[in-house]
Amino acid sequence: MNGVNQSTRTRHGGTEERGDWVSINVMGRRKSKRVVRRAATVAGSIVAATALLATGTAMVAGAATGKTSKGSKSPIIVGEDWDSTSANAAFTDVTAKTIQLAVNQVNKSGGVLGHPIKLVIGNDESDPTKTPAVTQQLANEGAKFLLYNNGLPAPAKPTVQKLGIPSIGVTAVIPTFANPPDNTFTYLLSSPLSDWSQVLCGAWKKTGVKTVGVLRDNSTTTASLDNVLFPTLKKCVTLVDVETAPGTASDVTAQVARLKSHNPDAILVADLGGSFEILAQETVHQLMPTETRYSLATIVNEPTTWKLASPGSLTGVIAIGSLNPNNPQTKKLKSVLVANNGSSYAMTAFDAQAWDTIQLMKTAMAKAGGGNTTAKVNKQMQKISSYLASFGQPGYTLTYSAKKHAGANGLCGIVLQQFDSQNKPSKAYAKYQPPCKTK
Repeated sequence: MNGVNQSTRTRHGGTEERGDWVSINVMGRRKSKRVVRRAATVAGSIVAATALLATGTAMVAGAATGKTSKGSKSPIIVGEDWDSTSANAAFTDVTAKTIQLAVNQVNKSGGVLGHPIKLVIGNDESDPTKTPAVTQQLANEGAKFLLYNNGLPAPAKPTVQKLGIPSIGVTAVIPTFANPPDNTFTYLLSSPLSDWSQVLCGAWKKTGVKTVGVLRDNSTTTASLDNVLFPTLKKCVTLVDVETAPGTASDVTAQVARLKSHNPDAILVADLGGSFEILAQETVHQLMPTETRYSLATIVNEPTTWKLASPGSLTGVIAIGSLNPNNPQTKKLKSVLVANNGSSYAMTAFDAQAWDTIQLMKTAMAKAGGGNTTAKVNKQMQKISSYLASFGQPGYTLTYSAKKHAGANGLCGIVLQQFDSQNKPSKAYAKYQPPCKTK
């Protein structure tokens, strides 16, 4: 097999463990350490790396360490800006795990024309003042392609433009990253916020919702989302009140009480997910038990967060999702994820977007004759057409061109999902789904 050496494996009882070599950049000194990760738990394979990242800026090679097997070609270095330490880790850790899985699969099948992919990791903590420096750091490590697994990739654009390195915002939804100026090398694959607003407005019109109250956290990422989303939503409904609380809040009773005083037709919880969303949803459920509740694309993609909710407290919540179990590509990826993570693994849109990101990157590199000539790879990114996505409705595709750097083709990438009495988003929202035409 042409590729990299696989991670060492040892057995401890009935649980398989994998040992990955991690190169850490701490205070200007490079150190190597072997991290043992348990493969038996969903989150286990990223805990060790996350802990290391929290101590400083880390460069993680994972299974693709750059140590090539005898006769294999030199690695193609890919940089990942993985925010593993801020509140965004609720979704970036899931994304990072599947990015690594996809890279491992590429390397097992021979890499890109015989060249294995090697990941190097930086962490800007979704702090826009740090993003340019982390981008430059990854370039200095030799990165020929950049993956932004953070809350706000847009601050990287001027640096990316200067460096000339193709880049993908893996789960980013704010279209700024893919739009001019400085977008020669920047791409998106998620459904943008403009699509979210169309779907929410469509659902509200269909169900007679005219007034909406909003409860949000005070994160920079959420504020950026709201600045794009709210102006469009105000065209279809009246936002009677927008209440804000710290992401670390332990009580939002006062905020929900103020929302209740306006007697809105529906409540929208807008945040980064995690414990804040559980707190918000439970408080609304307690104080406004019959209220129709909506959520953005956070909690619906955070299986570990569902377990934090009190029994039945998420019942009926309608969230912006992206998975349709009838999509053949979704089924294929689900089988890969289950084989790697166990039969109980709950697939999310973050998994699908991470997986598709690596497939798009691999396709562009292969068509460019290799991954180390960034201009050629970038040109091939702009020629990818009708790529069948692992998320969205059956037949949903992504297409790029010199003028189209956001891959989404219409509203078919969105599926409104509804939580059941077991606090799981097990079904499509029956009253409304976005109009969808696929090939």
